[in-house]
Amino acid sequence: MAIPIVLDTDIGDDIDDALALLFALKCRELDLRAVTVVYGDVESRARLASKLISATGLKIPVALGSPKNLLGFAPSWKPPQAEVLEDESGEYANLIGLPAWAVIAENVLKVEGLKVVSTGPLTNIALTLLSMPDVKDKLSLVSMAGFFNGSGAEYNVRCDPEALNLILRSGVKPLLVGLDVTLKCMMPLSMIERLKSSEKPEHKLVYSMLEAWKKNTGHKQPILHDPLALATVVDNKIVSTEDARVEVELKGEYTRGFTLITGSIPNASLCLDVNVERFLKLFEEVIFS
Repeated sequence: MAIPIVLDTDIGDDIDDALALLFALKCRELDLRAVTVVYGDVESRARLASKLISATGLKIPVALGSPKNLLGFAPSWKPPQAEVLEDESGEYANLIGLPAWAVIAENVLKVEGLKVVSTGPLTNIALTLLSMPDVKDKLSLVSMAGFFNGSGAEYNVRCDPEALNLILRSGVKPLLVGLDVTLKCMMPLSMIERLKSSEKPEHKLVYSMLEAWKKNTGHKQPILHDPLALATVVDNKIVSTEDARVEVELKGEYTRGFTLITGSIPNASLCLDVNVERFLKLFEEVIFS
């Protein structure tokens, strides 16, 4: 039986969010119940998610989440991949009026065995816990978040460190798929060429988003940060994990957003390593199915 999930994403900046959504839409082992978007221009992010969902012929609800982090900051930039939405008008059939936190809470409370996979700043998840405290007892969370074997603040945590801090103190005990592990997972050029040559509408759209990403960043090969987080739901042998106590630095002038492992009672599960070959094989099989 397919595993029910809600995907919370900041699709539109780095291309790995779109690749993760493509994976979620095409994976037979996953039952994608809803997509929620977060951080900044959530209207464009929601339209991007809706457009990709529609390209696959599916009707999965997309809910707008918070444009601001918990401290009230909202970035002003437009997601670079929103250029694929230009010269379009009309309604996006998958968009719904409920806020992201309500969609997440409803699914967690009603759908047995559901997992929430977060691939952006964790604001929507934190707001869900603040709005519906009962959710914490049923919330099973996988998040591409943190940097544990090195020095630095991973992007999703840096955008809203208070959100991850709240989650870690709530008792949820998420699986954190950290940057130090995801950096090992680069998308091969052969897979990019396969995406480019495909005639499927979802592949054509994702490739156009990939081209926008390349133009904006100068990079040629995506690193599959977010797809790895999703893949751990499908195959738990892709990564090795351990329980640990994670604290989030909130006050440091130069270290805000750092994720630190301490020696006390575990509040999360951390990815230690990844079987890259196993992951890339699964990823390719799924997105080209």
